[in-house]
Amino acid sequence: MRGRTRTLTCGVLAVALVAGGCTRTTDSGGGGEEKKTKTQTGSISYEAADNRGPAAAVDGATRGGTVTVMQVSDFEHLDPARNYVNVQQVTGGLLYRALNGYKENGSGQLLLVGDLATNPGKDVDGDCKVWEFTLRDGVKYEDGSPVTSRDVAYGIGRSFAPSLNEGPHYIQQWLYPGGVYNAAYKGPYDGGKPAPDGITTPDDRTIRFTFPQPHCDMPYAAALPTSAPVPAGKDTRDQYDLRPFSSGPYKVKSYQRDVALELERNPNWDPKTDPLRTAYPDGWRFTFGLESAQIAERLVADAPADQASMSWVDVPPAVLPRTTSGGVAERVVKGPTQYTWVLNINTQRVTDLNIRKALNYAVDKDAVLKAIGGQAAGSPATTLMSPTTAGFHQYDVFNAPISGDRAKVAELLAGKRPKLVLAHSNIELRTQQAEALRKNLTDMGFDIVMKPIENSSYYDEIGRKNNPYDLYIGGWGSDWPTGSTIIPPLYDGREIVAEGNNNLSYLNESAVSAEIDRIRKLPAAEQDAGWMALDEKIMRESVPVVPCYYDAAYELHGSKIGNTFLSDAYGILQANTIYVKQ
Repeated sequence: MRGRTRTLTCGVLAVALVAGGCTRTTDSGGGGEEKKTKTQTGSISYEAADNRGPAAAVDGATRGGTVTVMQVSDFEHLDPARNYVNVQQVTGGLLYRALNGYKENGSGQLLLVGDLATNPGKDVDGDCKVWEFTLRDGVKYEDGSPVTSRDVAYGIGRSFAPSLNEGPHYIQQWLYPGGVYNAAYKGPYDGGKPAPDGITTPDDRTIRFTFPQPHCDMPYAAALPTSAPVPAGKDTRDQYDLRPFSSGPYKVKSYQRDVALELERNPNWDPKTDPLRTAYPDGWRFTFGLESAQIAERLVADAPADQASMSWVDVPPAVLPRTTSGGVAERVVKGPTQYTWVLNINTQRVTDLNIRKALNYAVDKDAVLKAIGGQAAGSPATTLMSPTTAGFHQYDVFNAPISGDRAKVAELLAGKRPKLVLAHSNIELRTQQAEALRKNLTDMGFDIVMKPIENSSYYDEIGRKNNPYDLYIGGWGSDWPTGSTIIPPLYDGREIVAEGNNNLSYLNESAVSAEIDRIRKLPAAEQDAGWMALDEKIMRESVPVVPCYYDAAYELHGSKIGNTFLSDAYGILQANTIYVKQ
């Protein structure tokens, strides 16, 4: 998933959640010295107590107040069919409920349980091909009407529409394997069926998925927004971003794009049906258009008007020193996440393999990190997958110094001076990071042209197959920590479409696709090693990216926000059980 995101694998998992084992950056930015290994464990629970609502009460929590989330820019998408960035998924989780979800408490222990569903799903025949979910009784939309299995099926059906293709594609690809998932079925619009082949709804509370091939990870895929219900009568197609119809504890009160989103209580949400959300605040207000330094300064100052505020924006380098002591340090939430950030190389445009290799020797990873916070922001990366991924092992194809290898770049460029277009989000920190890259690459022998993109449409723009950019930074975290949620979405060329791509390097090599198919057929116990070997093979032979850093979060909140911890499922401050101190 883009931005920072998620975790888990089938059965029980224990992986080390660390910021990587590479050379540390040389600055002493706030928080880097405390980045300790954190063991993350996860499991699927069918225990009735785990799956039963209401969510466990938080000691000392009180009901009431409004949480303000200060953000640099608006969300790209809140439509569950298009929602694939962590900050959007956490916000979307306040508005609508997927079939499954994660229980967590900040300890690193995640529990996958039923959310809309009574449990994480039944493997009907014991071969992972047929999955059945039973919806909870009494779950209602904001108008008091019941949530039905047909709404879940319709919500998945509309995710096949070419105009709504920015979200996760696991269920879609599993239903229609072997090619572009929506080549045959393009959703319910313009005369299409309300649901794809392979999904049936025997009654109002039952939905059944029948896949041509086994997919034992289905309980995890069912935790993505793809399975959130959308009633056909409330579907506004590409305008649904502005007003998702609530099945969760909050509903949209008002939404002025690029200014503010306000949520108020959904009076028909019943906490007895919800094992994940306490919904202590009376409302949420998301404000957009602030600079990252402005957000951090306000949260450091903790004025009365900002004490019930928080942000998912990392504290920028200039403000970091003011967050390391006193009462401010107590309000910092930090730690490594599941994301690897890379400099994507558009292989459609940069076809010379030596240029792509030269970029890997040229990038100063220390400078890239210093621009956004140094050790507080992460540690240098050399792999495609994060150290949180099952089966991870460290390798380094290029063995370049952290600041680059000028002689090797010159050798590979052989007198050429490539002119490359570097696209970047127009927010302050990403602009500073892109400028650091421009200076670095220019010094190393490239001509770099910078092109800013509005942050609220960044991934949409670079996700267009015919985009006019050569280089752009992007982050990806596993949807559950196996290589199956990293390598195929990012490097299988068969999934490249006109818009909404996750394969942002546009790598399209038959040998990679064939190896993906081979690994998917291996016994589960052998797949982790297979994905890791393919990770290295892609970097050694195809070089579609420059791995830059393994991500870490460093976020700040006001003094009246209670029960704050870093979500292990999403890599940002959690929202499900937060409260406002009275």
